[in-house]
Amino acid sequence: MICRNCKKEYEPQYLELMGVRILKGQGYCPECARVVCEGEEAKEKVAREAAIATTRREWRQSCGIPPKFMFEEFATFCAEGDRLAFSNAHKRCLDYASKFSLDKKYPSMLLYSDHSWGVGKTHLAASIAHTILNKWNGKPMACPVRFISEPDLFLRIQATYNYTPEEKPYRESESDIIKSLIGVRLLILDDVGKRKVQDLRFVQRVMFSIIDGRYKAMRPVVITANLDPERLKQYLGAGQGDEATFDRIWEMVKGKVIKMDGQSYRRRK
Repeated sequence: MICRNCKKEYEPQYLELMGVRILKGQGYCPECARVVCEGEEAKEKVAREAAIATTRREWRQSCGIPPKFMFEEFATFCAEGDRLAFSNAHKRCLDYASKFSLDKKYPSMLLYSDHSWGVGKTHLAASIAHTILNKWNGKPMACPVRFISEPDLFLRIQATYNYTPEEKPYRESESDIIKSLIGVRLLILDDVGKRKVQDLRFVQRVMFSIIDGRYKAMRPVVITANLDPERLKQYLGAGQGDEATFDRIWEMVKGKVIKMDGQSYRRRK
């Protein structure tokens, strides 16, 4: 038989399938068949990587990462000069994100500042999200990360209270919102305690529902807060004699608690 590519004569081979002879190599000699096969595999790899990159980009745009931090990663975090105090936070967050597993149980993390703002907590949280999205290799799954600030969460839930009876069947409910935040593989909850809230009972009820749901499902949460652990405990319910939410968080983080206090990066720009 003559190879359809190099035009050289070769001895064809056949497969027998249910009594039917099928020509191996599609009319190519063994060497040309190997080259063609490698070319097809390369094309499939490029197409697969392009599809993965497209999905990652769509996830980034829909998972809640703030537009300001859409292109901010660990490599763009400044930890030089008088910000060297933040290099430990940078290293620990990078280590956390690098070792994060999309398939296995993983601890949570608490990143907080007590008396400082603009020190880079949201930047590091977004970097964690980007790193984890980059880990996805095409395995069928929903977006593994959800990024939401506490103020935005509360506004979104409170908006559900204003729906008319006609709107409610077609709108998300408070329960829908909480279930979506419990179900995602990693929840990043940003700016906890940043704004004063009049109804702390609302805060404590919502936060307990989310944290308790993730605790029972053994799914991690990354929290950035503007409260030290003691004040965070009071904020989440200890002021009412209820430490259940904070106790769950403390067990979930397994020692991954990072303090960031210092001069605001925004004021130095």
